[in-house]
Amino acid sequence: MSARTRASGFYPLPHGGRAGEGAREWRKHHGAARLGRAAQSGAAVLMALFVAALATMIITGLFYRQFVLLRTIENQQLTSQSRLLLRGALDWGRAILREDALRSQYDALSEPWSQPLAETRLDQLGETGSLAALATIAGSMEDAQGRFNLRNLVENGQVIEREVEALQRLVSLLQLPEATADLITQRMLQAMPAAVATDPSGRVTDAELRERDKPRPLPLMLPQDIAGISGINPAAVQRLAPYIVVLDERTALNTNTAAPETLAARVPELTLAEARTLVAERERLAYFNNTAEVRTRLGAKGALVTDSEISTASRFFFIRGEVKLDRAITRMEALVKRAIPGQGQQAVTVLWTREI
Repeated sequence: MSARTRASGFYPLPHGGRAGEGAREWRKHHGAARLGRAAQSGAAVLMALFVAALATMIITGLFYRQFVLLRTIENQQLTSQSRLLLRGALDWGRAILREDALRSQYDALSEPWSQPLAETRLDQLGETGSLAALATIAGSMEDAQGRFNLRNLVENGQVIEREVEALQRLVSLLQLPEATADLITQRMLQAMPAAVATDPSGRVTDAELRERDKPRPLPLMLPQDIAGISGINPAAVQRLAPYIVVLDERTALNTNTAAPETLAARVPELTLAEARTLVAERERLAYFNNTAEVRTRLGAKGALVTDSEISTASRFFFIRGEVKLDRAITRMEALVKRAIPGQGQQAVTVLWTREI
């Protein structure tokens, strides 16, 4: 068979063959060729789809990473701006406390500092910045001396039994395990060593140096820190925390702001029912201007408490604030200390701040 004949696709019949056999041979050859071309075309389409899908996945991943990066930067910016606004809220609270010290000789729940600030847009407070219409702020203040101060338990490395008894009464009123008060007292004693002892020549003794080198637990700072004391039930922590505080010096309990449980714990022989009656009367009639009025209201039980244990004014306060800026919500709590009344300008010092 010639090349021209093969190129034309004509296949001559073999010697003695029939016409049908040539037709079948021709169809077989051309069918295989079409299948080959179809297979090649299908493989090319699959490869193109695979490349397109792979490219789509890569591009989608890149866009997603870019989106996450931009959103992270935006969130960090919003959080930073919220913190700055909270710092302004803290300054606002300190200004209120300074002004209050100039106008009043006592601290009570009827004064401006104790009134919470409801959620308010900054432009409604007179702010004109670009964030004023987007940000809202809310806040409140609490008298820290309305709580039982754990710092009172130990003085110069010695346990103050009268204060331990008061804490034991508070624990009992809250229906907590009796050992809670003793465990807290031991922790405060371990964390607060006695003053440095010296020999007659003024040198620190070797025994004192050895005592100072002993490892000690970290001092308590927040009421919730008592959860780290071994043996205290976690449920007791949640129950007791709202009634205690850890300040940097011994303080008296403000009878104008203390809860009934704390008052009953502070005043020996005062029952919880009597303390609740006293709180209701101070809110209905009038708050106490001085400790003499407190004793008068307490009657015979007023002689059981000293001026170092009760007061009608405070120097330590909690300031809490919340700022909402777009999707960022930032909350802050600070403990501040006001200067002693009558000793110059009423400076308000920030002891610590934390985000909550």
